[in-house]
Amino acid sequence: MRSLLSVMVLSLVLVGDFGASSAHAVDVYVSAIAGQPLGVATVEIPLARPIVGQTPPPIQAQSADGRVLYSYSEDIKIDVPRASETPVPPPGNGRLLGRLGQLIREIADPEPPVDQTVARRVRFLFVGDAPLRVQITDATATIGSYDVVPEQNPAGHQQALVGWWNGYTAATRDQINAADYPTWVEDYLIAMLARRLRMPIPAWFDATESQDDDLLSALKLVAGAEEIGRSIYRRSAVGFIDQSGRPAPEATLPLPAPPAWAPLFDDPQLADIPVEPMATRVPPECFYIRYGSFQNYTWFADLSRDYGGDISNMAMLRGFELGASKRIEQQLNLKTTELSRMLGPQVIQDQAIVGRDLFMTDGASLGVMFQAKNAFALRTSFNNDRSQLAGSDSEVTLKKVTVGGQAATLLSSADNRVRSFMVQDGDFFFVTNSRTLAERFLEVGKSKQSLGASSSFRLARQLMPLDREDTVFAYFSPEMLRGLVSPRYLIELRRRLSANAEVAMMHLARMAADHESKATGTNLVGVDDWIDGGFLPVGFGVRPDGSGAISVGDQVMDTRRGARGQFLPIADVPIDLVTPDEARWYAQIARQYETRFPTIDPIMVGVGRQPMEGVDGGDGGERIMVHAEVAPLGPEKYGKWSKYLGPPTRVAMNFAPDDIIAAQAHVASDRLGPPTHVFAAIKDSHPPNPDDFQGLLNIYRSIQGIPGYLGAWPQPGMLDRLPLGLGRGQPVAPGINRLIGGMYRYSDGQFSVLSFQPEVLQASLPHLAATEASDLAQIRAQVGNLSGSQIEGWVNAQLYSHARESSIAGASLLSLMTRQLGARPEHCLAEVQRVLGVPLQCTLGGDYQYSPATGQWISTAWRGEVAPLVAPADYVAPPMKWFRGSAATVTQYADRLVADAVIDVAR
Repeated sequence: MRSLLSVMVLSLVLVGDFGASSAHAVDVYVSAIAGQPLGVATVEIPLARPIVGQTPPPIQAQSADGRVLYSYSEDIKIDVPRASETPVPPPGNGRLLGRLGQLIREIADPEPPVDQTVARRVRFLFVGDAPLRVQITDATATIGSYDVVPEQNPAGHQQALVGWWNGYTAATRDQINAADYPTWVEDYLIAMLARRLRMPIPAWFDATESQDDDLLSALKLVAGAEEIGRSIYRRSAVGFIDQSGRPAPEATLPLPAPPAWAPLFDDPQLADIPVEPMATRVPPECFYIRYGSFQNYTWFADLSRDYGGDISNMAMLRGFELGASKRIEQQLNLKTTELSRMLGPQVIQDQAIVGRDLFMTDGASLGVMFQAKNAFALRTSFNNDRSQLAGSDSEVTLKKVTVGGQAATLLSSADNRVRSFMVQDGDFFFVTNSRTLAERFLEVGKSKQSLGASSSFRLARQLMPLDREDTVFAYFSPEMLRGLVSPRYLIELRRRLSANAEVAMMHLARMAADHESKATGTNLVGVDDWIDGGFLPVGFGVRPDGSGAISVGDQVMDTRRGARGQFLPIADVPIDLVTPDEARWYAQIARQYETRFPTIDPIMVGVGRQPMEGVDGGDGGERIMVHAEVAPLGPEKYGKWSKYLGPPTRVAMNFAPDDIIAAQAHVASDRLGPPTHVFAAIKDSHPPNPDDFQGLLNIYRSIQGIPGYLGAWPQPGMLDRLPLGLGRGQPVAPGINRLIGGMYRYSDGQFSVLSFQPEVLQASLPHLAATEASDLAQIRAQVGNLSGSQIEGWVNAQLYSHARESSIAGASLLSLMTRQLGARPEHCLAEVQRVLGVPLQCTLGGDYQYSPATGQWISTAWRGEVAPLVAPADYVAPPMKWFRGSAATVTQYADRLVADAVIDVAR
């Protein structure tokens, strides 16, 4: 067999010109070595003409008999560096500093080499030792079919396997980095193949938990940070059940003690502050999101529905569809209909969402509380809706239950898809997915120990009184925030993340085993077979709480928590015993909270709205006003950053009218001297692309091209204190000096303003002034209306680039499921949803479709087999459809932190 290098050279010499993007070749290198459990093969295709400056679509290998497994592709590239066009000048011919400066610029920022793809390579594993026929395709066409004849070479097999593994893990890592969805498929494949092929886990895979300190890890866990879930999933996939790498021991220890919290805020003088009746029925350990009226609720629901039930879609489509609002509506059976829109204002006085947490993707503990205008009519409406669902869905039952010694009803399904307790106390109704919350609602009605009775809530109503008439008022109590880091919550969060991982792995193990069985003829059915075959780790399913994952038809459920996405609320999950590992882990977190956060400050947010005319030439706009406070506040807990702000001030900088983005901060620093107002602005323009900020000199050049300025008032004098007069420079105009490095400075004894562009200084200086504002603040920022601006196209292009990369990653995941796990195209989207627990969605707004011509997945948003590099003329990123300008302020007082924002929205 000829060497790979000789084949490549011969091919490049003999082939004709088939076009720059052609993947055809006259001579192809094929290598295959049989082995156990799988053989290794390589097909390398020289290109008729090198591809320059482009990344061709990946190629795939498949065979009609299904023997080709786990393929990946890579491009063979060569660098053709450009020769320097600036030879070293001879001595004496030019200034020495000039010659050295030119050489330094060339060394520091040489011309980038020309990157040429000269061949495409696909590597894969295969079953058996008989010859096989392999078809190679890319996203545009079938490249060709090739005969592969395996050879017997045990020593070479191991070497080839290592080469395949290094390339496969590198390609998988690229896919993971581009993904905007949980990468559980890719993570499973890495862990499963490493186990079966006895390959090392890559260092980047990191099968241990996050290396953050325990407090930060706990905060991320509570916040639902994806990296925590990914870390736990990878540990489960590898088989490390506890941090020592051994299977988890039994839970034999009592639940650890919570942190020794400082006493809660208490001020008897706030007892007379008026609060709404609804708050007097809310348990103090709950968050509270009040709409005040049914009309306010429908406004917020409509806004959410405009973006697929997920407000975050206003900023950017994710690679998966969360659909939290739809899921909660379905679980509680509280869908808004046209009839309810008509009748709601007649029977509902007040409405709020109340709960212990907001873990929407894994089963939140929450409910909706109503204050009725007409209790009989509201109860009749609820009962009719609940009876109708139970009568129309055979999997849903409606029964009478006793909650807190009082009659109630439970509407439920076995998988928790529907789980809805309804309890009534006078004119107040509570519909919740948690029995615990229903009991607490009734207890608070009797004891009067409510959220509304607490001093911290009374303070909130003093700072944000009822006469503000907020459209939405949200309050997160210190008791609720402490509850999130209680031992029950944190330990159960870790357990349900592990349960989530096992449900996903059972789906994937079934698919992988079934796919390989088509070629091997084996029949692996059930968890024990999958463990024996290496498709699941040893110790899979061993949990400290005795729960496990079971198959129910095509679904996999957790025996204790139910179906993914509708897990049993944490408030209802009993935890009595923990493992030694869990006890040690939580004890470390508790100690850090005791020393660093002995108190947790409550958070309150008010949202108001008012109609706007003239938005986009019409009257369909709104101004949304957001006011948020953290009070009472202990700034010392938040470190040095809280100390950098100067005292609150009414000074507001007046910027030039063509400044599209502007910000100022009142800062205190030993380097600046007395408290100083630092400000900056960027004019409407076409900014440099992010790729231009590569290398020190490129960053410098890119910043030079931004038409903006940076200033301070009163003048801090930092530059004037530099040695050798470096901060003064050479005069070029009245009050303007040119500094070393090409920067210009204006100074008049009060203002000090810097810019790389003197014309920007000249145009902006007449407008700069320190004015008096009506409010106190330390930070002020404003963004103009981007619609119709020069920067609009740049922002839209950057958002498109990010969405394009995520869209390609989603299509690649579907192709991976089809090729490497055998998912049939017509079932592939459903299989992905079973694995991820949420539907996949295209971040460009299209629909994923299978292309029979190429055997790969594409999106309708691409309008072809490949996603275009440049945004189509009609592409509008989600924020660009509604954002019409904003302004914000932040003020830190000694005992509270206040933030205000105004956002103009086109509806």
